[in-house]
Amino acid sequence: MAKKKSKQAAVSAAPEKTTKQKKEEIVERWKAYFGPGELTDWKRLMADLGFTQEFTSKNQCRKALDPVWVNIEDYLDDIDNGRPIRRFNNEVLLSQYTKEEEKFYPKNAIPKGSPLRRLLAHIFSPGRRNRNKRGGS
Repeated sequence: MAKKKSKQAAVSAAPEKTTKQKKEEIVERWKAYFGPGELTDWKRLMADLGFTQEFTSKNQCRKALDPVWVNIEDYLDDIDNGRPIRRFNNEVLLSQYTKEEEKFYPKNAIPKGSPLRRLLAHIFSPGRRNRNKRGGS
């Protein structure tokens, strides 16, 4: 008679997510968090990042994001869990962390006009561009 596997064994036997699945998941999580990209969505993002001033346009929000360095996956985890947002002092530190933890956001999945265009850093070549012209990794 075969023994039943414990729940713990069943959980550890779950297959690891593929890179493609991880990318799809983070893109969907961002979409669910940010919504359609109306000014109210931008204001919520800014408040979640700790900004206290009142923003009256998306362009004001974009400009305020220039000195912000966050890992998107961690940002969403922090929001989901009610934790303070972890911010990095510069692009190099964010780059090192992102590569070590393998927490990448696919830049080809960023829609035009998204705040992700400002938030994504050049992970593989930090400091490559002016802060006002951010790209992705």
